[in-house]
Amino acid sequence: MVSTIHALTQLANRGKLPRLSYLQITCALNGYHVKLLKKDYYLRHKRIAKQRTWQKHGRVRPKKNQDICHQSTVDSLTIEAPEVIGLHSKTLHSNLTRFLSTLRKESLRQRRIRIDFSKTNKVISTGMLLMLAEIDRLRITLGDQCKITCSYPQDQTVEKVFQQIGFFNILGKAHRLEINEDDVTVKNWRYASGVSVNPKDADILLKAIKNKIPKGYLRLVPGVSEAMDNAVHHAYIRPREDRISKSGIDKSNDKRWWVFAQVHDGRLSVIFCDLGLGIPVTLPEKWAESIGDIVRLTTLSPGKRDMRMIRRALELGRTRTDQGHRGKGLAQNVMKAAEELSGRLHVYSNAGVVGVDFAGGSPTYTQDGHQRSILGTVIQWSVPITDEQVQEDDNVEN
Repeated sequence: MVSTIHALTQLANRGKLPRLSYLQITCALNGYHVKLLKKDYYLRHKRIAKQRTWQKHGRVRPKKNQDICHQSTVDSLTIEAPEVIGLHSKTLHSNLTRFLSTLRKESLRQRRIRIDFSKTNKVISTGMLLMLAEIDRLRITLGDQCKITCSYPQDQTVEKVFQQIGFFNILGKAHRLEINEDDVTVKNWRYASGVSVNPKDADILLKAIKNKIPKGYLRLVPGVSEAMDNAVHHAYIRPREDRISKSGIDKSNDKRWWVFAQVHDGRLSVIFCDLGLGIPVTLPEKWAESIGDIVRLTTLSPGKRDMRMIRRALELGRTRTDQGHRGKGLAQNVMKAAEELSGRLHVYSNAGVVGVDFAGGSPTYTQDGHQRSILGTVIQWSVPITDEQVQEDDNVEN
């Protein structure tokens, strides 16, 4: 009888039979009838209607949450990394945040985790920095409690990127490939991390590629420095809303930052990552909007709400504190360099993202909200390096 119940349950899970509870199946096999509750009838008809809609339009219903974990041994797990590591589309954002959430969760359960990069064929700077930051945080926080390793990617360009930015160093993985002058998309990447808010830290990173850019790059330093400042000096300290912080492990809430910089195709890109509370969480502590305005924000989905909060932070220059240089705000620092250098700015924070393009003079905004949160902030500056900028810098005295 048990095997029969199991078989019927499997058929129900595959959509071959209506979903029934264990009690309903048992009673049916014994000749009894159990009446479905009103809620059960509603859910059943809703499920059937959705199934018919899919069939009517000739579409195949996608599988939800395809498994990316494979148990190797009792205390060892393999987790598949996304094919494309990025944040700039809903699919990429969802895949990466799901992967990182799984990694955080399993790192508290397993003694060893192996990340499988065999299917990864492309990495995009914003997603790459977020992944590196999360894994670096886990390594620092968990130590020997969970050993994280990885496989080599099959794509050589991806492997060279991992070498260049120090990702393999974080995981103790040996370098196999040589990076030469032909690797134009790889060789100019520079990476730094720390807990200091000294502007010289941002300056040192950009000076590593100073022979590739004009002196005007220094305009980016105040924005990067302000982002570092926000990462380390939160005015309203609360634990990060993830399993690692809630576990009470020491160092889990260190205010660390991570930065990438690159020159490629005539543009300077600087990407900053902070795994703190995120702009939408920390800003409301200082806001004094009307009750009606706050209520309107709470009726939105988390992604849309975060998007609105980021937009307001950029437009109004709200800050978490009024102390000294930390009172200037996002609008006066983070946006300033992009505006003065006619560049682009993208801010990913929690489940929202806002982009600002100053190429046409006045700012043009793009924005979106996602279902999953990155539990932090990623800021990307992208500014053109033009002949006019070089000539302008030649006239500036040091």
